[in-house]
Amino acid sequence: MGALACFGEKTTSSIVGFILFGVGIVFFFLGLTVLPIFGFIISLPAFAASYPLLRSAFKEACEYYGK
Repeated sequence: MGALACFGEKTTSSIVGFILFGVGIVFFFLGLTVLPIFGFIISLPAFAASYPLLRSAFKEACEYYGK
């Protein structure tokens, strides 16, 4: 198993993490301007869900292969 052993998992994790982070930013600004309660209700879980995905995507070690 080389350096690309968990490339797919890291790529998928980073893409989903960035999408959730972007959704969190959009709804945060919507919460500040248009939808005060609804925007914050959506943005906080999106930020919380994006953190572990982005953290695991940029780790040096692969979690599933024990490296």
